[in-house]
Amino acid sequence: MRHAVMESRKSIVTYSSLEAQHLVRALYRALLGREADAAGLAYWTDTLVDGRLDLAALTTALTASDEYRATLAHQHAHAGLRTRVAAAAAAALAGSPLRIVDVGAQILADEQHVYAALAGHGLPCHIVGFEPIADKLTERRQADGATVRMYPDFIGDGNNHTFHLNVPDATSSLLPFNTALTGQLVHLSQLRTARTGQVATRTLDDVLDDDATVDFLKLDIQGFELPALRHAGAVLARTNVVHCEVSFAEIYAGQGLFSEIEQLLRGHGFDFIDLSHSCRYAYHGPFEGSRDRLGWGDAVFFRRAAGLAGRDLLAQAAIALLVYDKPSLAAAVAGPAHAALFAPEAA
Repeated sequence: MRHAVMESRKSIVTYSSLEAQHLVRALYRALLGREADAAGLAYWTDTLVDGRLDLAALTTALTASDEYRATLAHQHAHAGLRTRVAAAAAAALAGSPLRIVDVGAQILADEQHVYAALAGHGLPCHIVGFEPIADKLTERRQADGATVRMYPDFIGDGNNHTFHLNVPDATSSLLPFNTALTGQLVHLSQLRTARTGQVATRTLDDVLDDDATVDFLKLDIQGFELPALRHAGAVLARTNVVHCEVSFAEIYAGQGLFSEIEQLLRGHGFDFIDLSHSCRYAYHGPFEGSRDRLGWGDAVFFRRAAGLAGRDLLAQAAIALLVYDKPSLAAAVAGPAHAALFAPEAA
């Protein structure tokens, strides 16, 4: 999108580059329904950092854009479809709520939980979360109360590992930073480890041994996703959708990359659909606004429809539409049994 320059010399709050970046990303998601492109992220981050705009002025600038108006029109056009699908799914799932498993379940200041739209549209949901950082576990319990069951387990491969508590703590990991790379990249070079300690991990197959369907499995454990998935074969066999943070660069030393995770999940019957979010970085030097290196993203995988029951297909359709705003995918996975929900004459 093209950005008009808006000058406002009065800034109420000053932001660090990292804080400004988080705010810009959050506004793009909230207002435009997408992740910030590299050029937009760099431009608006700089305007917040140097005080040319405050947060209110940035919001005004984005809502004045042609893209925002087009986004509103798109949302209005699909509002009836979302209402129909949500109502049908809520009725069908009344006795069998969507089961959401959130691995790395802390609350992030600049975004909602990715699956929040499901409960927001009235679908019954049962959420199981895993968050080993004690204060973040308490924060989530206090925020969501009885709507989520939280556990302090480190999810991994069942072995003991060194846990690196990092600053910021959302980057904490069972792996150390790959400083040979992170030291070269803007925003990553400022990350640091505050302390380390030995911890025991548990596998997903161990902690989720009740044979219940998992409709939405979200993994965000900072580079340890591949070992966790390798030890989750039984869970994956009864999972409908996987939302997994993946890396395209070795930010953490020894971590698995996107290609390995995609191959593993493909072998378990999943198709890679899209990246719902991606993050790029610039190398230090004279062009730090260019965001030239793809670092990581959130990858979306849907289990192939063959062999899935009608209840699972409707769950997939609801997730495709309400979480990811993908109406054609929703219609495709819903299948003939639910075709009436997507018929043009129903609009």
